Amino acid sequence: MLRPLLALLLVHFFCPAVKAAEPVTIGQLYQVHSAVLGEDRGYRVYLPASYRWASNRRYPVMFLLDGEERFGHTATAVDLLASVGDIPEMIVIGIDSTQRTRDFTPTQWEAISGGGGADRFKQFLKTELMPAVDKDYRSSGYRILSGHSLGALFTLYCLSAEPALFQAYIALAPTVDWDRNLVQRLLQKRLETDRTLKAFAYLAHADDSGAALADFEAVANTLKSKAPPGLRWQSAAFADETHVSVPLLAEVDALCRLYLGYRFHPDNYAKGLAFAEEHFARVSRLVGAPLPITEDALSGVADELLRTEPREALKLFQRNLDANPSSADAHLGMASALARNGNWQDAAREADRAVALSAKYQLPLWAQAYYQKRAAKLKEGPPAKAPK
Repeated sequence: MLRPLLALLLVHFFCPAVKAAEPVTIGQLYQVHSAVLGEDRGYRVYLPASYRWASNRRYPVMFLLDGEERFGHTATAVDLLASVGDIPEMIVIGIDSTQRTRDFTPTQWEAISGGGGADRFKQFLKTELMPAVDKDYRSSGYRILSGHSLGALFTLYCLSAEPALFQAYIALAPTVDWDRNLVQRLLQKRLETDRTLKAFAYLAHADDSGAALADFEAVANTLKSKAPPGLRWQSAAFADETHVSVPLLAEVDALCRLYLGYRFHPDNYAKGLAFAEEHFARVSRLVGAPLPITEDALSGVADELLRTEPREALKLFQRNLDANPSSADAHLGMASALARNGNWQDAAREADRAVALSAKYQLPLWAQAYYQKRAAKLKEGPPAKAPK
């Protein structure tokens, strides 16, 4: 009778306890009452990785239509692209839909009932949701509108009706046949009469053929023949994707096209600060919004300089720290620079600060362990000189 009891005790003491399941979530869900629409509207918010600690940073905002379906993959794509330096970090606002046909179509059309509410929905964005986002979050004022299908129709309608409302328009598989291709005609009129228009527009289609493809190409041809100099645009085809699947790939392509050339490759670190600053100034001119040199780029240039000119490198690390005072990476970089310049006591202090910040802002455990290891190494002081 003792063997089963002994086995039970061994299982209890030597098998790891299984924790209760915890939900994995992306972003937060909020609700706002719209007086314009006369209803409550849900919206989802994704904040970039640095938002918790970079309190002096402001971010572009993507307003994503059909948030209940598209928020997860879009927020994840934005997070990944920003983490590898292909685009700047941004806030994503996913707006849940209630009556898509009503909200996304500019006119009533006898072929499909329930349309014609696009102007009211645009007013909701302009006077209620966008001001609320600007009030609650550190937005930079640069706004991107992204829609799919009927949402893409609405995106193109906004470009034609009030182009200054957003600085970038992403229309994925737009339903442009609404009301006998009304949006194409409106867009043509806008482009013919407003030669000062400045924006970025991206259109994508999937495996369309026949009339659907011809309708899409009519919009693309309108842009090709009528776009003013300030309208940068791109048309893309994803022939292996369906109408439903195309946003997964096209959203990534659209963001990379919007911020074309943004990534600063590590091979360029040795070219120095002036080269890095001109790189981001060039992309800023392309995008039409200021894009300062990134923390990673500045740190990389400083690291490269540290090998040959440690005193000059120290100035760059200090600049990086001044711009990012709550960054664990910036403090660790400063620690390395101080150690290279022989100031081991201050180096240890900066390394300890990096460890504390990594814990305070709950960075991944592997990252916290890395800062701890580097801090311990710096506290050992300069390496012992080899005996003669």
